[in-house]
Amino acid sequence: MSPQADFERNYFLKDIPLQIAQDKYQNHLLDIGALLKKETEIISIKDSVGRVSSQAVFAKISSPHVTTSAMDGVAIKYESSLGATETRPIKLIEGSAFLWVDTGDPVPEGFDSVIMIEDLEKYSANEIIIRNPVAPYQHVRKIAEDIAAPELLLQQGAIIRSLDLACLGAAGLSDVKVNIPPKVCFIPTGTELVKIGETPGPGQIIEFNSIFLSALVEDWGAEASVRNPVSDDPTLLEQALLHSIIDCDILVVIAGSSAGSEDFTSSVMAKLGEVIVHGVAIRPGHPVILGSVSGKPVIGMPGYPSSALTTAELFLKPIIYGFLKSNEIVPDQIKSVMGKKVASPLGEEEFLRVVVAPVNGDYIANPTTRGAAMTLSISKSDGVIKIPANSEGIEEGSTVLVTLNRQRSEVNKTLLISGSHDIALDILASELTFAESGVRLISSSVGSVGGLLALSKGYAHIAGSHLLDEETGEYNFSAVKRHMPNEKVRIYDFVGRTQGLMVQKGNPKEIKDVKDLIVKGTKFMNRQRGSGTRLLFDYLLKQSDLDPSKIIGYENEEYTHWNVAAAVSSGFVDAGMGIMAAALASDLEFIPLENERFQIVVPAKFIGSVETVDTLLKQLSTSDLRNQIASLGGYDVSLMGNVAGEVG
Repeated sequence: MSPQADFERNYFLKDIPLQIAQDKYQNHLLDIGALLKKETEIISIKDSVGRVSSQAVFAKISSPHVTTSAMDGVAIKYESSLGATETRPIKLIEGSAFLWVDTGDPVPEGFDSVIMIEDLEKYSANEIIIRNPVAPYQHVRKIAEDIAAPELLLQQGAIIRSLDLACLGAAGLSDVKVNIPPKVCFIPTGTELVKIGETPGPGQIIEFNSIFLSALVEDWGAEASVRNPVSDDPTLLEQALLHSIIDCDILVVIAGSSAGSEDFTSSVMAKLGEVIVHGVAIRPGHPVILGSVSGKPVIGMPGYPSSALTTAELFLKPIIYGFLKSNEIVPDQIKSVMGKKVASPLGEEEFLRVVVAPVNGDYIANPTTRGAAMTLSISKSDGVIKIPANSEGIEEGSTVLVTLNRQRSEVNKTLLISGSHDIALDILASELTFAESGVRLISSSVGSVGGLLALSKGYAHIAGSHLLDEETGEYNFSAVKRHMPNEKVRIYDFVGRTQGLMVQKGNPKEIKDVKDLIVKGTKFMNRQRGSGTRLLFDYLLKQSDLDPSKIIGYENEEYTHWNVAAAVSSGFVDAGMGIMAAALASDLEFIPLENERFQIVVPAKFIGSVETVDTLLKQLSTSDLRNQIASLGGYDVSLMGNVAGEVG
């Protein structure tokens, strides 16, 4: 009796529509728990490219971790330069009044500004002359200008790219926790197969499918191994399959999937496990087999290379990403609308990194932080816009071509929130991405007013705002009416939070309220114009009848609470306006000044029509999100997700 006698070939292939086949197989794998494996390991960041982060990654230290000089020159106290003119220069003595510094040197203690060497005159061996005053913090690269610990660097499930290594290293991380990749085993079949390098005889074929398929799955993040080819003998195939399934997560049988006289893959799979699909209405790749053995995915691929490639992309690739809990990164180019005006110097070809999100039928591109030393902006970017040397920049609303370094499907599931910055938004973003929905939330920190304006122009999905109406004591409603008069919106509560002054541990300046910022000569770090925090601070100054110009550093701006906290923590400034959560996270003293409502503004037209927006609104009601945010301290999450009201 021949070895084939105990095996019945499957002659009948079905033309199942592709989507139905994919859904049917996916549901089967979920039913048998084939994708539940989630083993992790800790590896060096130098070995992490292409791996998938198993948890959110936060900065360990700020970058730069100290305040440094941005130019070659001298460090001075800015007060020393006040009054200097061309006709009445000021002479400074080395040591007490200035110290020489090179680019990248820490700014010496007691000094707060740098004069470029080109802007001073050497009077003697230890004296210089300056003819112009300098501003506080001029030519100084402040602590945490790039990364403010513990800022979110990578979200859970992110595929780590070479672009991410700079910010990981700069943030003090030497290793990262990643998911262990699934092991994919290939079994080539066919009596006619010979090894690569051998000269095939009549009727023989060089076995090369396993080589390129192995490389393909490794590009997708899996580990590949190839068994010795198996002849067209069902008993040998059964033995090979049973032996291989033990130490792999996914098994792929190459060839033997059709209905010929020597095609036994379907019969062997049916005997040892289950065949869910045999035959899909695609070309090439029609006779693909989808099944399982011992609770593990098994795919029977056609032997023709183009068919094998097609079926690998359609069926094997999703399984690998299911194991890794990640999305693929595929370079692409898309036309986008520029959401912000960007200036660029003539004569220099600039490659501007941007984030991209689909809003109102267009892709909206917004620039990330610019600068040669900015590693996090590289990591967070979605792509690059090329600005020609003969251009002075890009106007808001212009059409631009973005070369993506992220998969378009990720961009399509991206939500853009514009407006005020809050640490709780980072937690929301991580929760959204890690959830099965895979929604990616990116923030454009332009202040509350800027967020409402972006929303009114169609450049964002939602806005974060905490604008106080001085007359009514109400948050956001009057501002929405003023800045979005023609838009019907719904306002949702996000968090209540405490705003106040962040000061150094022990409060050495003995600051009690905003009045002390003037009488004690405190160096201050402010938030940017248009931010709710800045407007609140100005309101408090007005209530106390204080002149902002008397506050040292009033014009010195940062765009996030983390950055303000880092400046205070480093001693670069004595105080800064921000939220309690940032002070607690940075081990700072905090003087509470005001309790406020941070709310999310959503155009009514998006609710119920934009899936990603609905997913975010649903996420607001989850206990996990509330508990994580509440644990930071300084937040009231009791109203989170409630509809505060409608406007328009």
